Amino acid sequence: MFVGYRLPLVSGILALVALLSCMLIASHVDRSGRVTLAEALEMLRSKLWVILMFAGIVAIAGGLVWVLLLAKPGVAWWNILYTERNALDVLSADEFVALRQIFVYSVFALGLCYFGLNIPGVTSFFQFLCMTLCGLSFREAWRLGAAGQIRNIGPMLGVALLFMVLPAAFALLLPPIVPVLYCFFGALGYVAFREIFLGIGENQRRDVAAITRATPLSSRA
Repeated sequence: MFVGYRLPLVSGILALVALLSCMLIASHVDRSGRVTLAEALEMLRSKLWVILMFAGIVAIAGGLVWVLLLAKPGVAWWNILYTERNALDVLSADEFVALRQIFVYSVFALGLCYFGLNIPGVTSFFQFLCMTLCGLSFREAWRLGAAGQIRNIGPMLGVALLFMVLPAAFALLLPPIVPVLYCFFGALGYVAFREIFLGIGENQRRDVAAITRATPLSSRA
């Protein structure tokens, strides 16, 4: 956690990896109905290169946007790689404040993920899932994902609002729940892709008998 304060780019990549992994797990659950930890890890291992590549591109592009357009005058460009500006070595004696200190970078990075996934000319919100679930190339996925967003601007603005409001609210009121928030936004990202981009408004249909066998109900004599 303390290292994350000093390595903003690494923190951004890790946040993106967590969010993108949650999207893939949500898609797997939607198709399979029930996923074990081993199955989830195997699925993520098979997509690891795409996850790391996409997260790295988004984080680096976002860092360049910050350096070129958003950084305050006098702030060195290498602050995206290493900085002591927000370094923290000792947690607060107040437990609630300490929890905020622990999760503040994670929640801040989560809030920025939406903007990182919407860098004009580089990324689009549906791009990653177009690559991993539809097998499209990076550029083709960006083109189709961006077109889908433009045609559904209303719902996408709603998604953007959630990405801005919920991380701030959780950081202030419920900092220990921040990891759960990553799971929520991962599921939200996949459902948005399924409903807005693919036009599938319901969960994938599965065989009821298969689900019953996978999750047997205990019966009383």
